[in-house]
Amino acid sequence: MAKIGKQGGLDISLDRRRFLQWGGALASLASVSSVLGTRRLAALVFSQNPPDPPEGTAGVEFKFSVCQMCHGRCGIMCKIKDGVLLKIDGNPYHPNNMHDDERLPYATAVATAVRTRGRLCLKGQSGVQTLYDPYRIKQPLKRVGPRGSGQWQAISWDDALSEIANKLVSLRDFVNDAKPGRSKAGKAVNKVLFAPGRTIEGEFTDRIWKDGYGTYNYRLDHTSICEVDHHVAYELATWDKAAATPAGRKNHFKPELLGCEYAIFFGSNPLEANFAMVPLARNLMEMKKRGGKYVVVDPRFSNAAAQADQWVPIIPGTDAALALGMARWIVDNGRHDTVYLSNANKAAATADGETTWTDATWLVITEPADANAGKYMRANEIGGAATNFVAWNGAAGVEVISQSTTAPVDGVLDTEEVIVNGKRCKSAFTLFRERIQQKTLAEYSAICGVSEATITQLANDFTAHGKKAATEHYRGVVQHTNGAYSSLAIMALDFLIGNCDWKGGSTAGGGGWSFTNATGGVNVQTVPGGVAASGVRIDRTKGKTYENQGSEYLAADDYPAQRPWFPYATHGNFQEVIPSAAHGYPYEAKALITYWNAWPYSTPALRNVFETYIADETKCELFVAISVNIGEVAAWADYILPDTTYLEKFAFTGGTPSVITKLTAFQQPVVGTFDGSMNYTPVLPQTKMYIDILIELGKKMGIPGVGAGAFADGGSLDRAWDFVQRALNNLSISSGKSVADIQAKGGAFEDPGNEYDSGNPNKQKNRYGNEFHFYIEELAVTKDSMSPTAQKFDPMAKYEVPSHADGTPVDDGPGYPFRLITYKSVRHGQARTAANPWLMALQPENFVDISSADAAALGVETGEKVKITSVSNPAGIVGKAWVTEGLRPGVIAVSHHFGHWELGSRAHVIDGVTQPHDPSRGAGTMPNLVMRLDDAISAANPAAKVSLQSKIGGSVSFYDTRVNVVKA
Repeated sequence: MAKIGKQGGLDISLDRRRFLQWGGALASLASVSSVLGTRRLAALVFSQNPPDPPEGTAGVEFKFSVCQMCHGRCGIMCKIKDGVLLKIDGNPYHPNNMHDDERLPYATAVATAVRTRGRLCLKGQSGVQTLYDPYRIKQPLKRVGPRGSGQWQAISWDDALSEIANKLVSLRDFVNDAKPGRSKAGKAVNKVLFAPGRTIEGEFTDRIWKDGYGTYNYRLDHTSICEVDHHVAYELATWDKAAATPAGRKNHFKPELLGCEYAIFFGSNPLEANFAMVPLARNLMEMKKRGGKYVVVDPRFSNAAAQADQWVPIIPGTDAALALGMARWIVDNGRHDTVYLSNANKAAATADGETTWTDATWLVITEPADANAGKYMRANEIGGAATNFVAWNGAAGVEVISQSTTAPVDGVLDTEEVIVNGKRCKSAFTLFRERIQQKTLAEYSAICGVSEATITQLANDFTAHGKKAATEHYRGVVQHTNGAYSSLAIMALDFLIGNCDWKGGSTAGGGGWSFTNATGGVNVQTVPGGVAASGVRIDRTKGKTYENQGSEYLAADDYPAQRPWFPYATHGNFQEVIPSAAHGYPYEAKALITYWNAWPYSTPALRNVFETYIADETKCELFVAISVNIGEVAAWADYILPDTTYLEKFAFTGGTPSVITKLTAFQQPVVGTFDGSMNYTPVLPQTKMYIDILIELGKKMGIPGVGAGAFADGGSLDRAWDFVQRALNNLSISSGKSVADIQAKGGAFEDPGNEYDSGNPNKQKNRYGNEFHFYIEELAVTKDSMSPTAQKFDPMAKYEVPSHADGTPVDDGPGYPFRLITYKSVRHGQARTAANPWLMALQPENFVDISSADAAALGVETGEKVKITSVSNPAGIVGKAWVTEGLRPGVIAVSHHFGHWELGSRAHVIDGVTQPHDPSRGAGTMPNLVMRLDDAISAANPAAKVSLQSKIGGSVSFYDTRVNVVKA
């Protein structure tokens, strides 16, 4: 048997069992042997490839696209010979793949570019095996046994789409309410749910499900199991309140590492994960090479911590306490930038050489009896406009026009309490100072497990570099029940030094160009004759409050609500969808369509609820999965529609703030064929591109947005290319790049050398240029739907104990002494890479990481099996122990990626024939199965329980579960 250590080191000898597994894989791939050839087929499966032919060899070509082996969306350059993908490298035009002092200018000819390899991680390079996976679904399948039984029959595309369309048409009900007596929830058409786990084609799919079919549940995507409280907290802190639309709203900032001198990474692992890992890792090491320093705050000694100047092993879920302790020291010692913070609007900021400003001087009404208590004072209180704000100038309140470029206002930063128009007020900064001073450094230290000396040292170091210091935080901070507040606490550190848009400070990234619309182009999101989807989503998110859109439920139930409402969860709530459907709150669901979805595998504590709900055909009448593999979701479907891989798709992708130049990348098929009408045939000819599936289904249903007259220019939408060619033209207009170049080079990219402002090299060229908020007025005026007393949310950063939805702390007693956390490995990506032999050779399973101190107390050694149990899963899971010094005692860590029970790891039967499978794809253990359920939600209905989660952004909790560990 192959022997593999945690860090790799493969003995490739095969035992008989593994030989038979590979033999089954070869047999399964017989249907594509004509494409690959037997020798090439065997080489791919056994991971023993012959040398690739060099550039210039007859039949060799290169195509540029976008990787999706993780969500970093790096550019890729694919080598193809005679229609077969041989190798994947990084795109030398794409800033993710090359440092800007070596990246190719956009004018470089493709014939020259193909001789330059951009950087790409091991996951990206292994994508060739995703394309040629022997266990891919090769034709549409229809269930013939009970749901989940693994019994299927092959079915034609026409039959599958016709049967599905007929059922969906019968459920397209715009007459009856989704729930009788609850008209605000919308019509019964909303009982049809479209749930893409991962999608970068949302601009297209909204045409089908929102504007065409008309369900308000048109894009129930995965973001809440990723990092959503990070995004929501930044959106709340950047809300441009003076505008009719939130023009200033941004959801992602990162350190500008090219010029940074000091960075702190809270709960983030830039050398193994995050977006995008390739440029982050490269730029971070370049920063260190220049003499910069960085700190990692994480209970686990990650690869990033190993290269850091300092590792701070914090107690999970207490990042806010560390950040607030640092903020207290900074303010107490006068290390904050008072000039920057005194700028009340854009004009004042500009006068001081700044491009951003804050609400620090804006007054908040603190008069308890006032109807507007907790809100910013508006200028109509002093004779100005009701859309403007008020600052204190030392003698009186003055009107603040936040976006004004001609009327600068410098306010008093720390006002204590002042009287304006007979009302007591305090500045937002005064309220923030009072908040951080509620605890001493000793108290903050006791909460987070970081010494007072370290808190002081971090704060001192952070404020010793002017504007060239920045923080970064991600999943480890925000995937807690207190995620949004922790996020607000950390970003306040950046606000205190005013570092945004400066070289080496915080950055919102370079942004990109529009492909959805352009002057002289066609708006590809416009659907002539489209439907106005309306109501309340089944997850009760995106601006819908319990008091307003949920008022009919409030009238019946009072406080607390039966399930939480999440008005500020602007990206949805993935983990709530199935439990809410099972509960029938706010209404039942009748049909479920999924795409690239691994719900019960990827979501904490969901498997039992998912399988129980889906098994009951009286509750979910139709279940369709669009999928490449028979994964943990598709295995339960009524119909599986075989999708193509990312190497056989169209999409447009932007960048992340890890890159500060502009880009819009273009994903396109690198294999397969197009006919003269641009109809696409994939490598497996009975699979279909996702967009084509939806077009054909839409035409079968007869909905707007597809077929004749689908676009505002009168054109038809009969195939993916009809959408893509218009989007390409829009991108060409907005970027100034030719369509031919965008296709040939994998997107539109701003040239290297545009990182900084040519007139002021200390400033980034592409800037955020807007306001930040210490005080979140929206939270101050919104009632918590789960509060028995209808309390409003706290409007400021704070440390909050991880809790159930009713506020009860998560504390399961001495029988569960360990805190469980999870993490991602650089060798694997999300839920899908157990299907890649190259990656499985490097890391074939995961482990239960245990600190050496805890292992000694338990009598456990590396390699021994241990059992992890929790209150929510007393039966527990079993995994192999990995004893390490690189973990805070009291913490147990188990990586994601492993422990599949589908994805080709078990046999399915198609047309009476048992299909080959590979049990090694199910190796390892999945920690989500023991994660904690929320005791305050659906307590009387276990079939509708949901995991712990944040009530503000909707983040599911991956890091608040208490567990016990024993030898198995």
